Amino acid sequence: MKESVWVIWLGSAAAMVFGEGWVTTAGFAAFAGTLGIHVLEFLVKRPVMEKAEGSMGYHFVQTLIYGLFHWKPLEDSAPPAD
Repeated sequence: MKESVWVIWLGSAAAMVFGEGWVTTAGFAAFAGTLGIHVLEFLVKRPVMEKAEGSMGYHFVQTLIYGLFHWKPLEDSAPPAD
């Protein structure tokens, strides 16, 4: 499931490079939208990642690529708050 995000990234990049007209515009919109949403996810879920093992750089890159498929398992496995 996690790898399915690559379809969006690679499909939108291919549309920007090889497409013409509205296909290029749609590819750019999908690429920019996905990037923007994943940056927002990182900012909102940063406390979850700070509690998890690993560097913030690693979590940032993983969130940019995979979004919720990265942080959701971390959140689910975190110990409950006191």
